[in-house]
Amino acid sequence: MPHGTTWFDLLFTDMQAWRLKLQDALGTSYANDADISIQFVVAFAFVGLLLIGLVLSVHPKISNIKKALIPDGRFTLRTFFEMMIEGTLSTMEKSMDRKPALFFLPLIGSCAFLIFFSNLLGLVPGFEPPTANLNTTLAMAIVIFFTTHIYGVKNNGIGYFAHFFGPIRKWYALPLMLLMFCIELISHLARPLSLSVRLMGNMFADHKVVATFTLLVPFLVPVPMLLLGVVVCLVQVAVFCILSIVYIGMAIAHEEH
Repeated sequence: MPHGTTWFDLLFTDMQAWRLKLQDALGTSYANDADISIQFVVAFAFVGLLLIGLVLSVHPKISNIKKALIPDGRFTLRTFFEMMIEGTLSTMEKSMDRKPALFFLPLIGSCAFLIFFSNLLGLVPGFEPPTANLNTTLAMAIVIFFTTHIYGVKNNGIGYFAHFFGPIRKWYALPLMLLMFCIELISHLARPLSLSVRLMGNMFADHKVVATFTLLVPFLVPVPMLLLGVVVCLVQVAVFCILSIVYIGMAIAHEEH
C-alpha cells in the first residue's frame, strides 16, 4: 500500500474502476448518442426489485380467496395495490370491453406501478428518478407502440391498415388517400416520441425544482414543493397510461368505427 493511502482510498479507487467497467459494458444510448447513465440503470433496477418485494409481501394476503374477500380495516399495502389495479381496470373499461381490458391489464398495470415508483424515487434526496431519462421512458413507449399495432393486426387482420388511407377509399380519391397515409404514418410514429418525451421532460423538471428548493432552504419550505411533486408524479402516471389505453383501444376496435 502506498504511503499515506488508506483502505478507504483503495476501496474508492476499486469502486471507480468497477464503475468504468460497467459503463463500458452498458455502452452508448441509441436515444441520445451518449453514454448510458449508470445511476438511472441502477435506480430502475432498484424500483423493479422493490416492486417484486412488495408484490411478494402482498401475495399471501390475496392468494387465499376467502381471506381476500375481507377488506383490510385500514389503509395498507394491499389496499394500495387494490386501489391502483381497480382504478387502472376501470379506466381501461371506458376505452375497451372488459375481456380485452383484463387481457391488457398486466401491461398497463406494470407501466403504472413502474412509472409511479420511479417518479416517487426522484422525491428522495440523493436519488434520480429513472423516468427523468429518455432511455427509460422511450423503452416503455416503444413497448406500447408495438403492442398497439401487433394486436391491431391480430384483431382486425391486414385490414387494420386500411384506416391509414382515410375514410374515402376509392380510385378517384387516390391523391387524398396517399396524403392521409403520410399524415397517419407520421401521427403513429410520433406517439412513442410524445409519450416518452412528455414523461421524461415533466419528471426531469419536477426533480430539478424539488432539488433546488431543498438545497436552498432545507427545512419546511420544500414541503409544499414535495406535495406538488407527488401530484405531478400521479398526473404523469395517469397521462402515460390513459394515452396507452386509448391507443390500444382504438387499434383493437378499429373496425367498429
